[in-house]
Amino acid sequence: MVQADREPRRNATDGAPPLSHIVPSLAQLEALIAVTDHGTHTAAADVLRISQPSLSRRIRSLEKALGTRLLVPVGRRTELTDAGRGVVAAGRRALAEMGSIEALVGSARALTSGSLRVGGLPSLVATELPARLGRFHRAHPGVRLEVSTVEDADALVEAVRVGRVDAAVGVIDRVPEDLAAIPLPAQEFAAVLAEDSRADGDDEPLTGEDVAARSFVTLPRGTSMRQLADAALQSLDARPAQRITTTQRDSLVPLAVAVDGLTIVPAALARTAPAFGGRVVPLREAVQRSIGIVHRPDELPNPALAGFLALVRAAYVGAGDA
Repeated sequence: MVQADREPRRNATDGAPPLSHIVPSLAQLEALIAVTDHGTHTAAADVLRISQPSLSRRIRSLEKALGTRLLVPVGRRTELTDAGRGVVAAGRRALAEMGSIEALVGSARALTSGSLRVGGLPSLVATELPARLGRFHRAHPGVRLEVSTVEDADALVEAVRVGRVDAAVGVIDRVPEDLAAIPLPAQEFAAVLAEDSRADGDDEPLTGEDVAARSFVTLPRGTSMRQLADAALQSLDARPAQRITTTQRDSLVPLAVAVDGLTIVPAALARTAPAFGGRVVPLREAVQRSIGIVHRPDELPNPALAGFLALVRAAYVGAGDA
Protein backbone atom coordinates (compact mmCIF):
# COMPACT_ATOMS: atom_id res chain seq x y z
CA MET A 1 0.00 0.00 0.00
CA VAL A 2 1.43 3.34 -1.02
CA GLN A 3 0.82 6.27 1.23
CA ALA A 4 0.85 9.82 0.00
CA ASP A 5 3.63 12.01 1.33
CA ARG A 6 2.33 14.17 4.10
CA GLU A 7 3.10 17.82 4.42
CA PRO A 8 5.29 18.45 7.45
CA ARG A 9 3.33 19.91 10.33
CA ARG A 10 4.12 23.59 10.68
CA ASN A 11 4.57 25.15 14.06
CA ALA A 12 2.86 28.42 14.88
CA THR A 13 6.25 30.05 15.31
CA ASP A 14 7.75 28.82 12.02
CA GLY A 15 9.45 31.72 10.31
CA ALA A 16 10.19 33.46 13.61
CA PRO A 17 13.86 34.09 14.43
CA PRO A 18 15.55 31.63 16.80
CA LEU A 19 14.97 32.64 20.40
CA SER A 20 18.73 32.72 21.01
CA HIS A 21 18.96 35.57 18.47
CA ILE A 22 16.20 37.69 20.00
CA VAL A 23 17.33 40.71 21.98
CA PRO A 24 14.34 42.91 22.83
CA SER A 25 15.24 46.54 23.29
CA LEU A 26 14.60 48.30 26.56
CA ALA A 27 12.34 50.74 24.71
CA GLN A 28 10.16 47.87 23.48
CA LEU A 29 9.90 46.35 26.93
CA GLU A 30 9.17 49.76 28.43
CA ALA A 31 6.32 50.26 25.94
CA LEU A 32 4.75 46.88 26.73
CA ILE A 33 4.98 47.44 30.47
CA ALA A 34 3.49 50.94 30.16
CA VAL A 35 0.45 49.59 28.28
CA THR A 36 0.09 46.89 30.95
CA ASP A 37 0.27 49.37 33.81
CA HIS A 38 -1.90 52.11 32.29
CA GLY A 39 -4.46 50.04 30.40
CA THR A 40 -4.48 51.75 26.99
CA HIS A 41 -2.02 52.71 24.28
CA THR A 42 -3.09 56.34 24.62
CA ALA A 43 -2.34 56.52 28.33
CA ALA A 44 0.94 54.62 27.94
CA ALA A 45 2.13 56.90 25.14
CA ASP A 46 1.32 59.95 27.25
CA VAL A 47 3.34 58.60 30.19
CA LEU A 48 6.32 57.75 27.96
CA ARG A 49 6.01 61.08 26.14
CA ILE A 50 5.96 59.51 22.71
CA SER A 51 3.25 59.38 20.04
CA GLN A 52 0.73 56.57 20.09
CA PRO A 53 1.86 55.29 16.64
CA SER A 54 5.44 55.11 17.90
CA LEU A 55 4.37 53.12 20.93
CA SER A 56 2.30 50.75 18.79
CA ARG A 57 5.27 50.19 16.44
CA ARG A 58 7.49 49.26 19.37
CA ILE A 59 5.04 46.66 20.60
CA ARG A 60 4.41 45.22 17.09
CA SER A 61 8.19 45.00 16.56
CA LEU A 62 8.56 43.15 19.85
CA GLU A 63 5.75 40.70 18.95
CA LYS A 64 7.26 40.11 15.52
CA ALA A 65 10.71 39.48 17.01
CA LEU A 66 9.29 37.00 19.53
CA GLY A 67 6.93 35.41 17.04
CA THR A 68 3.88 35.58 19.29
CA ARG A 69 1.11 37.89 20.42
CA LEU A 70 1.70 39.66 23.70
CA LEU A 71 -1.45 41.82 23.92
CA VAL A 72 -5.05 41.16 22.90
CA PRO A 73 -7.90 43.69 22.84
CA VAL A 74 -10.64 43.22 25.42
CA GLY A 75 -13.28 45.90 24.96
CA ARG A 76 -11.62 49.28 25.27
CA ARG A 77 -8.63 47.85 27.06
CA THR A 78 -5.86 45.46 26.14
CA GLU A 79 -4.81 42.48 28.19
CA LEU A 80 -1.69 40.35 28.25
CA THR A 81 -1.53 36.89 26.78
CA ASP A 82 0.21 34.15 28.77
CA ALA A 83 3.39 34.86 26.81
CA GLY A 84 2.89 38.58 27.41
CA ARG A 85 2.73 38.08 31.18
CA GLY A 86 6.04 36.23 31.10
CA VAL A 87 7.67 38.91 28.95
CA VAL A 88 6.42 41.70 31.23
CA ALA A 89 7.77 39.95 34.34
CA ALA A 90 11.17 39.48 32.71
CA GLY A 91 11.07 43.02 31.32
CA ARG A 92 10.48 44.51 34.77
CA ARG A 93 13.55 42.66 36.03
CA ALA A 94 15.60 43.87 33.05
CA LEU A 95 14.58 47.50 33.59
CA ALA A 96 15.33 47.23 37.30
CA GLU A 97 18.80 45.83 36.55
CA MET A 98 19.42 48.61 34.06
CA GLY A 99 18.39 51.12 36.69
CA SER A 100 20.92 49.57 39.06
CA ILE A 101 23.61 49.77 36.40
CA GLU A 102 22.81 53.41 35.73
CA ALA A 103 22.98 54.13 39.46
CA LEU A 104 26.35 52.39 39.73
CA VAL A 105 27.72 54.30 36.75
CA GLY A 106 26.35 57.53 38.15
CA SER A 107 27.98 56.97 41.53
CA ALA A 108 31.24 56.00 39.84
CA ARG A 109 31.18 59.20 37.80
CA ALA A 110 30.46 61.15 40.96
CA LEU A 111 33.38 59.28 42.61
CA THR A 112 31.20 58.02 45.44
CA SER A 113 32.01 54.42 44.49
CA GLY A 114 34.20 52.48 42.06
CA SER A 115 37.83 51.44 42.33
CA LEU A 116 41.31 52.69 41.48
CA ARG A 117 44.30 50.36 41.09
CA VAL A 118 47.69 52.05 41.22
CA GLY A 119 51.08 50.37 40.96
CA GLY A 120 54.67 51.45 40.65
CA LEU A 121 58.32 50.86 41.43
CA PRO A 122 58.67 50.03 45.15
CA SER A 123 60.77 53.07 46.03
CA LEU A 124 58.32 55.40 44.28
CA VAL A 125 55.26 53.72 45.79
CA ALA A 126 56.87 54.29 49.19
CA THR A 127 57.95 57.89 48.66
CA GLU A 128 55.90 59.55 45.92
CA LEU A 129 52.52 57.86 45.97
CA PRO A 130 51.23 58.18 49.57
CA ALA A 131 50.68 61.95 49.58
CA ARG A 132 48.93 61.91 46.20
CA LEU A 133 46.74 58.91 46.97
CA GLY A 134 46.05 60.40 50.39
CA ARG A 135 44.62 63.58 48.87
CA PHE A 136 42.49 61.55 46.48
CA HIS A 137 41.17 59.27 49.25
CA ARG A 138 40.29 62.18 51.52
CA ALA A 139 38.34 63.78 48.67
CA HIS A 140 36.67 60.52 47.53
CA PRO A 141 36.56 58.03 50.42
CA GLY A 142 33.95 55.89 48.65
CA VAL A 143 36.42 54.80 45.95
CA ARG A 144 38.19 51.53 46.75
CA LEU A 145 41.98 51.79 46.42
CA GLU A 146 44.40 48.98 45.55
CA VAL A 147 48.18 49.55 45.57
CA SER A 148 50.78 47.13 44.18
CA THR A 149 54.44 47.17 43.17
CA VAL A 150 56.43 45.95 40.17
CA GLU A 151 60.13 45.22 40.05
CA ASP A 152 61.25 47.13 36.97
CA ALA A 153 60.23 49.46 34.16
CA ASP A 154 59.28 46.63 31.77
CA ALA A 155 56.93 45.07 34.31
CA LEU A 156 55.42 48.51 34.99
CA VAL A 157 54.67 49.08 31.29
CA GLU A 158 53.11 45.64 30.96
CA ALA A 159 50.93 46.10 34.04
CA VAL A 160 49.51 49.38 32.70
CA ARG A 161 49.20 48.13 29.12
CA VAL A 162 47.25 44.96 29.94
CA GLY A 163 45.11 46.67 32.60
CA ARG A 164 46.38 45.02 35.78
CA VAL A 165 46.63 48.55 37.15
CA ASP A 166 44.88 51.75 36.08
CA ALA A 167 48.05 53.81 36.49
CA ALA A 168 51.56 53.45 37.86
CA VAL A 169 54.26 55.74 39.21
CA GLY A 170 57.58 55.10 37.51
CA VAL A 171 60.55 56.47 35.63
CA ILE A 172 59.38 58.24 32.47
CA ASP A 173 62.57 58.60 30.44
CA ARG A 174 61.20 56.20 27.83
CA VAL A 175 57.41 55.91 27.80
CA PRO A 176 56.02 53.74 24.94
CA GLU A 177 53.95 55.55 22.32
CA ASP A 178 50.73 53.72 23.26
CA LEU A 179 50.92 54.99 26.84
CA ALA A 180 50.88 58.48 28.35
CA ALA A 181 52.57 60.00 31.39
CA ILE A 182 52.00 62.97 33.67
CA PRO A 183 55.40 64.25 34.85
CA LEU A 184 56.07 64.78 38.54
CA PRO A 185 58.88 66.85 40.07
CA ALA A 186 62.20 65.07 39.50
CA GLN A 187 63.26 62.82 42.36
CA GLU A 188 66.49 63.92 44.03
CA PHE A 189 69.02 61.47 45.53
CA ALA A 190 71.27 61.82 48.58
CA ALA A 191 73.81 59.74 50.47
CA VAL A 192 73.49 58.30 53.96
CA LEU A 193 76.38 57.73 56.40
CA ALA A 194 76.48 56.79 60.06
CA GLU A 195 75.97 59.79 62.36
CA ASP A 196 79.43 59.48 63.95
CA SER A 197 81.20 59.28 60.56
CA ARG A 198 81.67 63.06 60.59
CA ALA A 199 82.04 65.83 63.10
CA ASP A 200 78.95 67.77 64.12
CA GLY A 201 78.22 70.57 61.68
CA ASP A 202 80.13 68.93 58.81
CA ASP A 203 77.62 69.25 55.97
CA GLU A 204 80.07 68.90 53.10
CA PRO A 205 78.99 66.82 50.10
CA LEU A 206 79.99 63.17 49.77
CA THR A 207 83.70 62.73 48.92
CA GLY A 208 85.76 60.03 47.30
CA GLU A 209 87.37 59.38 50.69
CA ASP A 210 83.92 58.74 52.21
CA VAL A 211 83.30 56.10 49.53
CA ALA A 212 86.72 54.40 49.57
CA ALA A 213 86.64 53.88 53.33
CA ARG A 214 83.26 52.20 53.50
CA SER A 215 81.06 49.35 52.30
CA PHE A 216 78.43 50.45 49.80
CA VAL A 217 74.91 49.10 50.40
CA THR A 218 72.94 48.95 47.18
CA LEU A 219 70.27 47.19 45.13
CA PRO A 220 71.05 44.55 42.48
CA ARG A 221 72.14 45.52 38.98
CA GLY A 222 69.36 46.43 36.56
CA THR A 223 67.33 48.55 38.96
CA SER A 224 66.90 52.26 38.37
CA MET A 225 68.22 53.13 41.84
CA ARG A 226 71.35 51.02 41.34
CA GLN A 227 72.10 52.73 38.01
CA LEU A 228 71.84 56.18 39.56
CA ALA A 229 73.87 55.23 42.63
CA ASP A 230 76.66 53.82 40.43
CA ALA A 231 76.62 57.01 38.36
CA ALA A 232 77.08 59.06 41.55
CA LEU A 233 80.12 56.98 42.53
CA GLN A 234 81.60 57.33 39.05
CA SER A 235 81.29 61.10 39.29
CA LEU A 236 83.55 60.92 42.37
CA ASP A 237 85.97 58.55 40.64
CA ALA A 238 85.81 56.35 43.73
CA ARG A 239 85.34 52.68 44.53
CA PRO A 240 83.85 51.45 47.79
CA ALA A 241 85.82 49.06 49.97
CA GLN A 242 83.06 46.49 49.54
CA ARG A 243 79.52 46.15 48.15
CA ILE A 244 76.60 44.75 50.09
CA THR A 245 73.67 43.93 47.83
CA THR A 246 70.09 43.69 49.07
CA THR A 247 66.77 43.31 47.27
CA GLN A 248 64.93 45.04 50.12
CA ARG A 249 64.77 48.79 49.49
CA ASP A 250 63.56 49.43 53.01
CA SER A 251 66.79 47.92 54.39
CA LEU A 252 69.20 50.18 52.46
CA VAL A 253 69.35 52.99 55.01
CA PRO A 254 69.32 50.99 58.28
CA LEU A 255 71.81 48.46 56.89
CA ALA A 256 74.21 51.15 55.68
CA VAL A 257 74.15 52.79 59.11
CA ALA A 258 74.52 49.49 60.94
CA VAL A 259 77.70 48.48 59.02
CA ASP A 260 79.16 52.00 59.18
CA GLY A 261 78.87 52.08 55.41
CA LEU A 262 77.03 54.29 52.98
CA THR A 263 74.14 54.15 50.56
CA ILE A 264 72.71 56.47 47.91
CA VAL A 265 68.93 56.60 47.81
CA PRO A 266 66.07 58.97 46.99
CA ALA A 267 66.14 61.96 49.33
CA ALA A 268 62.80 60.94 50.82
CA LEU A 269 64.32 57.64 51.97
CA ALA A 270 67.54 59.32 53.06
CA ARG A 271 65.58 61.55 55.43
CA THR A 272 64.73 58.48 57.52
CA ALA A 273 68.44 58.10 58.42
CA PRO A 274 68.31 59.90 61.81
CA ALA A 275 65.81 57.32 63.05
CA PHE A 276 68.50 54.65 62.56
CA GLY A 277 71.45 56.68 63.83
CA GLY A 278 72.51 58.00 60.44
CA ARG A 279 72.90 61.35 58.71
CA VAL A 280 71.96 62.69 55.28
CA VAL A 281 74.91 63.79 53.14
CA PRO A 282 74.36 65.77 49.93
CA LEU A 283 75.94 64.69 46.63
CA ARG A 284 78.52 66.92 44.98
CA GLU A 285 76.76 66.64 41.61
CA ALA A 286 72.97 66.46 41.59
CA VAL A 287 71.57 63.00 40.87
CA GLN A 288 67.92 62.77 39.99
CA ARG A 289 65.48 60.74 37.92
CA SER A 290 62.47 61.81 35.88
CA ILE A 291 59.33 60.27 37.28
CA GLY A 292 55.62 60.47 36.56
CA ILE A 293 52.25 58.74 36.52
CA VAL A 294 51.99 56.36 33.56
CA HIS A 295 48.52 55.47 32.24
CA ARG A 296 46.61 54.36 29.16
CA PRO A 297 45.19 57.30 27.17
CA ASP A 298 41.67 55.80 27.02
CA GLU A 299 38.84 57.79 25.46
CA LEU A 300 36.51 56.56 28.22
CA PRO A 301 38.73 56.13 31.27
CA ASN A 302 37.72 54.69 34.60
CA PRO A 303 36.05 57.69 36.34
CA ALA A 304 38.20 57.17 39.43
CA LEU A 305 41.34 57.21 37.29
CA ALA A 306 40.22 60.39 35.54
CA GLY A 307 39.67 62.03 38.93
CA PHE A 308 43.06 60.89 40.24
CA LEU A 309 44.89 62.13 37.13
CA ALA A 310 43.11 65.48 37.35
CA LEU A 311 44.25 65.82 40.96
CA VAL A 312 47.84 64.94 40.02
CA ARG A 313 47.86 67.47 37.16
CA ALA A 314 46.43 70.21 39.36
CA ALA A 315 48.98 69.60 42.10
CA TYR A 316 51.86 69.54 39.60
CA VAL A 317 50.75 72.82 37.99
CA GLY A 318 50.33 74.36 41.42
CA ALA A 319 53.83 73.26 42.46
CA GLY A 320 55.24 74.74 39.27
CA ASP A 321 53.55 78.09 39.93
CA ALA A 322 54.76 78.25 43.52
